[in-house]
Amino acid sequence: MTVIHFQTETIFSRKNMKIIYFILLFLTFGRYSEDKLHPVHFSVVNMEYNDKTEAFDISIKLFTDDFEKIVDKNYNVVLNLGKENQLKDCNRFIDKYIKKNFLVIFDKKAVTKKSELQKITVNENDKATWIYYSLKSKKPRKVLIRNTLMNDLYTDQKNLFIFTVKDFQEAKKFEKSDTDLQFVVK
Repeated sequence: MTVIHFQTETIFSRKNMKIIYFILLFLTFGRYSEDKLHPVHFSVVNMEYNDKTEAFDISIKLFTDDFEKIVDKNYNVVLNLGKENQLKDCNRFIDKYIKKNFLVIFDKKAVTKKSELQKITVNENDKATWIYYSLKSKKPRKVLIRNTLMNDLYTDQKNLFIFTVKDFQEAKKFEKSDTDLQFVVK
């Protein structure tokens, strides 16, 4: 019998955390069939600083069916994302929900106001909805994230979050009882 030992520092380094999360996402999002409901409930938010644009590129990935349910529950609106009869002003409800449930505070200043957090696009299909934002900002020193996405729909909801500025990376798995992350960018 061969025993393989891994050094914990190597596998779970900050550089590898992003890769590990995306492998888990691929395995989960890509493995449920269309005739079955997915057995897990999670979202993924990635915030990465782009030096060229001096802005954070933010991508949010949600299960489409869950996201449609939560918008309907909160605003009594049926989005029909990715379908021909999609609601014409669905972007308004998408923005309203995201900005209510994903808060970013840099250096004690909330930055998810309408004027600062600009939506670029929404890509959806029957499995996943990707929502992209751009957040113009200088590199922050202190960061507070509050992520309550989908928490009012499922008790087992998990929200993965990855924050990257150059070689600095912070990651967290948010849960219904644990929605805040505070850290200092090094």
